[in-house]
Amino acid sequence: MKELNFILQAKGGVGKSLLTYLLGIAKQNCNKSLFVDLDSSTGTSSRQLKFLGESRTETVSLLNEKEVLVRDNLVSYIESLVDTPFEKVYFDLGAPESEQFPALLEIDLPFRQFMDELDLMANFHVVVGGGGAYIPSVDYLQKLVIALRGEFEVTVWQSITTFKNFSNLSEELKRNCGLLGLRFRTFGDFDPSSNLGNQILDGVRKGYGTSDYQTGARIRLKKELNDNFKDELTDN
Repeated sequence: MKELNFILQAKGGVGKSLLTYLLGIAKQNCNKSLFVDLDSSTGTSSRQLKFLGESRTETVSLLNEKEVLVRDNLVSYIESLVDTPFEKVYFDLGAPESEQFPALLEIDLPFRQFMDELDLMANFHVVVGGGGAYIPSVDYLQKLVIALRGEFEVTVWQSITTFKNFSNLSEELKRNCGLLGLRFRTFGDFDPSSNLGNQILDGVRKGYGTSDYQTGARIRLKKELNDNFKDELTDN
């Protein structure tokens, strides 16, 4: 069964594109994985995932000729994936696309039935940032969880660097995920003020694959994968 993974957050700047990049690195050697950039506002993932090659990345616009978001475009694209060889598909939704996604679930069509009839499985990955991004990030998470009605697995990803000085918020988020039955994971432990952290974040922006990094940064990146992306590495 094909697996669709939707990476979402209506609050910008929380690390959603970094998570998508790290998932791409983790699945770098899995030729049956596809990464789809649905972020019409920045197109960041398309640039950062260039190491995967054109055959494993796509950019899809959900905007019509009047630059209005058309949720049905996503429905049509998902239907087109049924006969492709890809077993896992990762969608990076921008802030506007993420904001509209709950309406697709609640208004446009019964999404569970849609997935079942296409013989597809869907997982939802919501990135939560710390500091000033925490409340709007959590507000969006709650909105999405309500729209999903417990019909799909939801993974909450804590962006480690943005929570560095907010351990109380980190503990609160983890506790609330447990109460709500949501999976809690962490990622992105890169200090931009350190040499290795800066090298990695620069490599992310340039679309480096693992082999493009210098030795120290490459080892540090592999540590991030081994610490926080074991599931994805095991499933290659």
